[in-house]
Order: sequence, then C-alpha cells, then structure tokens
Amino acid sequence: MNIDFEELVIGTILNTQGAVLDHVHLEANDFDAPWFAEAYTVIRELERTNKVIDVFAVCAKLNPEARRRVASSLDFGVVPAHVSYYVSRVVEASVDRQLSLLALEMQADGDVSARLDKVKNKLDQLKFVEAFELPDLRFDLTMMLKEIRNPRKTIPTCFKGLNNFIVGLKQQGLYVFGARPGVGKTVVGLQLAWEIARNEDVLFFSLEMDKSSLLNRVVAGELNITLDAIERSSISPKQVQAIDDLIVSSQNRLIISDRGGQTVSQIRGYILAVMSKRQVKVVVVDYLQLITAANPRAPKYEQISQISVDLKNLAKELGIPIIALAQLNRRVDNKPDDKPNASDLRDSGQIEQDADVIVMLSRKQSNEDIARDTQILAKNHQDPTLFGQKSLITFDVVKNRHGATGLFDALFDGQYSRVKELH
Repeated sequence: MNIDFEELVIGTILNTQGAVLDHVHLEANDFDAPWFAEAYTVIRELERTNKVIDVFAVCAKLNPEARRRVASSLDFGVVPAHVSYYVSRVVEASVDRQLSLLALEMQADGDVSARLDKVKNKLDQLKFVEAFELPDLRFDLTMMLKEIRNPRKTIPTCFKGLNNFIVGLKQQGLYVFGARPGVGKTVVGLQLAWEIARNEDVLFFSLEMDKSSLLNRVVAGELNITLDAIERSSISPKQVQAIDDLIVSSQNRLIISDRGGQTVSQIRGYILAVMSKRQVKVVVVDYLQLITAANPRAPKYEQISQISVDLKNLAKELGIPIIALAQLNRRVDNKPDDKPNASDLRDSGQIEQDADVIVMLSRKQSNEDIARDTQILAKNHQDPTLFGQKSLITFDVVKNRHGATGLFDALFDGQYSRVKELH
C-alpha cells in the first residue's frame, strides 16, 4: 500500500484543530504536493493570527484545485500520537528530493554549496524528529484531557425526550432511525433537519421523495395547513399569503438534494462541494437502503454492509453527525407488539454494528384512539379514515454507544406531517 505521509500530516493537523503543531517541524517546501504545501502555509498563517484551524477555515483560503485535492483526499482516520513519525517520513522524502537536485547540479558543474547546506539542515531535522518517532501514551492522554476540558459541541435535536438519552448529535456520529413503511420516518427525519436548520446548515438527501413533496410537508407543519389541502391545491387566499410570507421571512438553512440513485461517493462529493461555500453541520439521508452500492453485482447483504461502513467513515472523515433513515424487515409486522429491535434493520446486521445510536420508530393507538374506535364500533360505523388510526409514535433508543437507552412516546400528527412531544 502506498501511504501518503504528507496527507497524514495535514489530516492530523486538521483533525486535532492544530493541537499537534508543536510536533510538526516542517516548512511548506518540504511538501512535494503543491496542494499540501499551500494548505500547510495557510495552517501556519491561521496559527500566527490565533484563528481556528479546521478543514473549513483552511479550504476557504485555498485555490479551487488545492481545495479540491485537500478536501477530497484527507484521511481523518489518523493517530495524533504518530504525527512525529509522519513528519519524519515527509522530511525523509524531502531529503531524497534535495539529494537528487544536488546530484543534478554537481553534474552541471553548478555551485552546490547552498544546496549542501539545505541537505545538511534537513538531515539534522530528520535526526530531531526521529527522536519522537514512537507513539507517546502521555501525548495521547494529553489529547484526551484537552477534549475533556474543551468538549466538542453537540447539536441538540428538536425532541427533548431524545436529547435526554443521547444529549445531542455528536461530531463523527452515525445515527440510524429505523421504521417500517408508513410509520413516519421521513416525517421525523425532515422535522429533525428543519428544526436544526433554524440555526445550522443542514443537508437533506432524499433518495425517495422529490423536493416539492418534502417542502409540502414542511409548509404543512410550519403553517398548520393540512397536507391534504396543500397537495389538492385547495388552500385559501389567506393560506397562500401565509406561505408567501414564509418564503420572504424564512431564515432556515436547510439544503435539499432529491437526486435519486446516488452512491456514498457521490453523496460525499456533493457534501464537499457544499462545504466549500457553507458550514454544513448535519447530514440526513432518506433512506439508507436506497443508496446505490459501489458494487451493484454483489449480494444485497454485502452492498448494504459496505454502504453502512462507508457512511460511518464519511461521518468520521467530515467530523459531522450523519442521520440515516432505514427500512426494517417485514417480520416486524408479525410481532404481537409491533416493537422492532436493532436486529430488524433490513438487509444487513452491519448497520447495527456501525451505528453509534439506533432509534426504532413504531406507531400504536392511544387511549383516546381506543375509546374513539370503541364508540365507532358501537355505532357500527366503518369509516376507514377514522377507524384503527395510530396516533402515538414511539421513539425507542435501542442502542446508544455513549449513554442510556430507553423510549418515549410522542403524538404523530399526520394531517400536518409533524410529530409533537407529549407534556
């Protein structure tokens, strides 16, 4: 395997937001790749001016080609304690290049004194960084302590009951919301995205529904206009004005992509393109099993397993939470209580392993539903729009890598395409 140590150095700096810079004794011309050289120059300038050092701040100052190279090739699966080793390998390569240039100048009978001085300095530098080559546990613990003292900001969801279990959406986390068709996973996913996007840039990938249908649901929940009225175009002039006012006044930062049949690689490319202009903080994918596999000829289990792994790696690479909606197996319909488990995720057990948090969504009748249906039966009334309606949606946190599990109920308000927490 050909390891790019220049990539690892830049990736480690960005992944630690510059915390390892005291261990990086390099100059921009030590980098062979011009895009990494330019990125390193920007990093040192940000350090000199006491500004935040992260992938967004750095890429914002790069030329388009360097930005594309750095953003698309950075490997965030790095080990900060190994940074001195990465640096030593970059210096070794730099020395090799200097020696090659020295040989060419000697062949041309040129003045090699300046070149010899540069090579000597690089060799001295190499001896210095090699002293730090082995991983240092104290450095690892120092990095851990720094994160305890300066915890990464979590992003709260719009559901207090969910926040009680997961605290909020963590950077690099993969959050899976599973449900059978018709339960309301798109409603939940869209509501999460819309509410978070009141304050942050959020990308919503809809691989099933078109953008217009999603926005119909947003308007229904936001303005208390029934979804049926919107889709039938039977809204009043007053409601039309309310929608127009929403268009003019909305500061929401939701970005919707409704292109179907995308691979994880295409999703990644779109996110990076948007990140070059916006600071995307959360990504929502609706839904996981509709992502096109990189190898469509592989068995379905292998396809979904690889998609799950790729989504988790993408969350780690970009340093942002990804919410993936997911379908469940049909066997859930045969359970007496309709209560799904993590093992009910369709097509692959790999999803259960990769996800940091898994929330199962299911619907049931409330006491009011039962009382209403009993009354309807007593009157021998068989109106299908009223009978058997399940107005409660259960959020069951069945896996939480960082905390407690448990469940809570909320009101599923289908006519307005929204979920309301019970008080």
